[in-house]
Amino acid sequence: MMNVRCLGGLAALAGLMALMFGPAGCKTKPPEEPAIPVEPTGPHAELLKLFPRATEVADWKPTGHVALYGPEARAEDAVKPLTDDIGQEALLFHGYEYVKSATLSYTRADPGEKVTLRIFVMGSPAEAFGIFSVRARGTQFPVVGSATLAARMTPKTLAFVKDRYYIQIDYSGPRDATPVLMEFGNNVADRIASRGYPPAILQNFPPGSVPGENYYLHAFETLTNLPFFPISDPERLERILGLGPDAEVAIMGYPTKRLGVTNYLFAIKYPTGPDAQSASLQYKAYLDTSTNPAEKNIAIAVAGQVYMVGTLNAEENSVQDRLAELVARLGG
Repeated sequence: MMNVRCLGGLAALAGLMALMFGPAGCKTKPPEEPAIPVEPTGPHAELLKLFPRATEVADWKPTGHVALYGPEARAEDAVKPLTDDIGQEALLFHGYEYVKSATLSYTRADPGEKVTLRIFVMGSPAEAFGIFSVRARGTQFPVVGSATLAARMTPKTLAFVKDRYYIQIDYSGPRDATPVLMEFGNNVADRIASRGYPPAILQNFPPGSVPGENYYLHAFETLTNLPFFPISDPERLERILGLGPDAEVAIMGYPTKRLGVTNYLFAIKYPTGPDAQSASLQYKAYLDTSTNPAEKNIAIAVAGQVYMVGTLNAEENSVQDRLAELVARLGG
């Protein structure tokens, strides 16, 4: 028979092993790190601070960790290329001084509900407004937070721009998304101190444009993505317009007396007066020889020396001459 002292030693050994390995002979799993550090540090701290934590958005909790993206992969700070997050749409962002972005998803107890929050850092507030202008969708234009440059919402998405940040929030699930989108939107917007400013060129357009019909861009590829801008010969027109980082393109749509018809005005700011004059002469020759009825309805002019301006709806513009207003505002 085993003595009492031996039994006591075996019991102590068994207790020690239980503490070391836990149930089923495995080591105790350490607690998971929070999806968002309590106080972010390092090169991405400013961006990470914009993501709500679990206690700050009702009963929503982050899933996993914030994923970081940039123009290209950087293994040293866990940054992946933006294409890994949004695919070929990343090409649009590269035309607007894209710096970096981060993505995080949230879920809650109700089955099938998910929120995905993406925050993009652009080179300036003007560039952030630009990517918003060509990417955001929806027929609702809510007020988000204390002050934003612009906001746009669909039944399942909310996008807005504040300072140099473009924010996209997507909801999936069976409930009404509006209160969820607004809760996340208000939370993020109020973390950004400065409202920022829209592109200066847009502020020269006449007032009264159609909500959501304000666009700002640099690249010809972005222009081709706007379905209302007629382009019958893309290769030739790309050479003629000579768009690029040093050129600014602004487009605004105005209501007309015809239901469903919008009068789009555009202005292209070139680095120099000769650039604007040359592009204007070549574009006029292009339009004169075009057989596309939509291009035949375009009228152009030069304004303020460095601007080529025009209307895509000369027929409608003749009823209320918005183009003349734009020319006058840009310096005649």
